[in-house]
Amino acid sequence: MIGGLITLVIAAVGAGFGLVVIRAAPRRRDNLVFGVLAMTDAAMILWRAITVLSGDAIVSPTVAVPCAVGTIVMALVSMEFLAAFPARPPMRWRWRALLLAWAVLAMVSVALELGYPWPQMMLAEFAFFIPATLVVIALGVYAWRKTRDRAAHVVIAMLWFRWGFGTVSYLFGPLCGFFEEAVWVETTFATLVSFVVIGTAVLRTELFSFRSAAGEALVAATMALVVVLGGGGAVVAVLRWTEPGALQSALLVGATLVPLLLATVARAMYPRVEANVLAGLDERRARRLGVQGEPIPVDPDAAIAEACRRIAAMGDGADVQWRPAAELSPTLADGEPQRDGGAFVVPALADRTLVGAFVIEHGLVDRDTYVVARDLAARVALVVERQRAISDLEDARRLAALGQFAAAIAHDIRTPLTSISLNVQILRRKLQLPDDDREHLDIALEELARLDRSVAEILDFAKPVKLAPQTIDVGELLEDTTRGLSPVLSEKGVALRCEPEAELPHVHGDPQRLRQVLVNLVGNAADASAVGAAVTLRAKPADAAFIAIEVEDTGRGIAANDLPRIFEPFFTTRPDGTGLGLAICHKVVRAHGGDIQVRSTIGHGSTFTILLPAA
Repeated sequence: MIGGLITLVIAAVGAGFGLVVIRAAPRRRDNLVFGVLAMTDAAMILWRAITVLSGDAIVSPTVAVPCAVGTIVMALVSMEFLAAFPARPPMRWRWRALLLAWAVLAMVSVALELGYPWPQMMLAEFAFFIPATLVVIALGVYAWRKTRDRAAHVVIAMLWFRWGFGTVSYLFGPLCGFFEEAVWVETTFATLVSFVVIGTAVLRTELFSFRSAAGEALVAATMALVVVLGGGGAVVAVLRWTEPGALQSALLVGATLVPLLLATVARAMYPRVEANVLAGLDERRARRLGVQGEPIPVDPDAAIAEACRRIAAMGDGADVQWRPAAELSPTLADGEPQRDGGAFVVPALADRTLVGAFVIEHGLVDRDTYVVARDLAARVALVVERQRAISDLEDARRLAALGQFAAAIAHDIRTPLTSISLNVQILRRKLQLPDDDREHLDIALEELARLDRSVAEILDFAKPVKLAPQTIDVGELLEDTTRGLSPVLSEKGVALRCEPEAELPHVHGDPQRLRQVLVNLVGNAADASAVGAAVTLRAKPADAAFIAIEVEDTGRGIAANDLPRIFEPFFTTRPDGTGLGLAICHKVVRAHGGDIQVRSTIGHGSTFTILLPAA
């Protein structure tokens, strides 16, 4: 009985550490995989505890067979964990498929040995468990060499200990006559040490202090124990106080929902437990909870200043600065904090878009400082994004009014402009003028044509985008555009190269409107290029969901101050431009569900990238 209760507590401790590790960083693969590993181990220990409390031996087939299957699952998870630990790419699917097939064969071997006592079930031991232990050791050696982090080395060493101890217990225990004793030691001592040491090491990498980590794990373990005891108690009560029959079956079904109910209640109560229990044991946690509860200003600048002040205070005088998204690495867009030299960078995201980040240097950067910075970063991101949305709405209203006004003026201008152009053409044909005088009429016609194009751009921008979508071969779209524009660019002394990748996915859109966008971008690139230069038109997959079409030149480039405004209507740096060409391109691409991005360096050229969803 005592052994069963001790095993029950150890299962709760394992589940507690697993829950805390997952909750510490639910987006990190390392944490998620370790959480699954801890939960699987805790489930096997819980099954052993329940079986022992019901009167069976810990080495009975009732325990051995399910735990053998669970250990096979644990082996797969351990290999998955070590293959990607610490912070490395996940295991490739071809290796994962081989391991899964190996595990299935091991489960079949366990099923074939069901009629034998556990000490005689050696086929699975030699076919899977011993080789799996060697694989875990090999992966651990590889992971050890890839990192110098002491906490990571502790995690790897404890996994070696866990698997080595288990293999020795199950291999030599039956042969030496102390199998049951070895299983008890493996279930209690080895498992508890592994849970505590590995869990604490992982939590330390998440900036937990020892006190904070112990408190979190203790509370989670206590809640897990209450859930297990509550569920088990409900089943025992139904079996003891009701007779077999329909009522007992119905009550047993209801009893299985008790753990779910208790887990829901425990989750709802956790904030109160943290505020009333854990905060009393940890002064920094109490300070952090107080800071988190205070509101922040609604003005972006004031909100950023207040957030920096609070983070600095939580970090015991840390130097805290806010940096906008343009100054940050794109890798921060995944939402995970990063080390940048001696600085700790906490990204601020609004609707999965990187808005900025808090850069923390010096001072005390522990879990509580990070949680305050993370929560304030999320709140500041919302304030900044809300202000940006309000500004965009005001700009949209202003531009809509300006567009309507410009469209009305353009419509009034176009009719007399057409009449003037026709009359000038008639005069040019009828008048017998010398070539020098006829040149003045030609200049007038060219200027009238330029004005007509400007009026057409204004009217085109003012109209809503109407698409005639169909499936488009991106390679053919680029080649058609190249054939049509190459002669025009040749007259300017600029070459046009077409470089689409083979076997590109199709896109769904309006080919005429997309060709209009490419013609505009290629024309701008040619105008920015010197004689003898080349403009490159290429296409490639951006990721699984988008196709990237790039227009690249090596021309004069775009000034950094102008880059944020180039897609604004009526913004132009050309004396003869309307500032609507790029605005129309942006509008058309957005209508296709895509986006336009630009990279440019003065004196080195520009690259416009059109991102379109793959069909």
